[in-house]
Amino acid sequence: MNILAIDTVTEMCSVALLSHKNIYSQERFVPQQHTQVILAMVQQLLAEAQLGLSNLDAISFSRGPGSFTGLRICASVTQGLALAHDLSVIPISSLAILAQGAVRLDKQASILACMDARKNEVYWACYQFEDNQLNLFGDEQVTAPADVKLENNLGWHGVGTGFVQFGDELNVNSLVNLNSVEAKRYPLAQDMLPLATQAWEMRNNSESKMVVDVSLALPKYLRDNVAIPQKARTTK
Repeated sequence: MNILAIDTVTEMCSVALLSHKNIYSQERFVPQQHTQVILAMVQQLLAEAQLGLSNLDAISFSRGPGSFTGLRICASVTQGLALAHDLSVIPISSLAILAQGAVRLDKQASILACMDARKNEVYWACYQFEDNQLNLFGDEQVTAPADVKLENNLGWHGVGTGFVQFGDELNVNSLVNLNSVEAKRYPLAQDMLPLATQAWEMRNNSESKMVVDVSLALPKYLRDNVAIPQKARTTK
């Protein structure tokens, strides 16, 4: 199984490659420079693994939420590479990737993934890791920090840049009861690989719709009206 993973939806630009159970990865903190480095990073990993794009089974990408420009770059690069080599694609939530990173790095099982969404809002979702699988608990949302709500007391672990920008607001929110927080954390392509692998292994399951045609390699913004200022959105 050979799967390439690409993430450009935050200031961190990352790529990872799963090849015959070996993992190759590279991350670079390059705000607003993703287009200048992403293809070179992909080529470096492929060269390290001695693979060509035609040897891949699929390309996985972070479909968001995240920055508008970063999402477009991630989807566009994925579309271009997949179309040129007739590859399937696997869109993965950036919040799920962030949560999977907390499983790997922090050994946590109940996770509140929270990313700065700008405009005084956060992207957030709750996940539980059980039986070697990450499960979404509720829905992905974009709200004000004061509207983040945990449904039960599972000993939640907070992770993501939402806690850098809005840590004070989240900490005083009586609906958010966290045991621990890792704020300076970004979604990384390496943590996309377990999720993409599970999706690939279930691709023949009629109920699974994770592996899609390149035409469906589209970003998910959570904000449907991303170009409308917040004041205009909230007063409609």
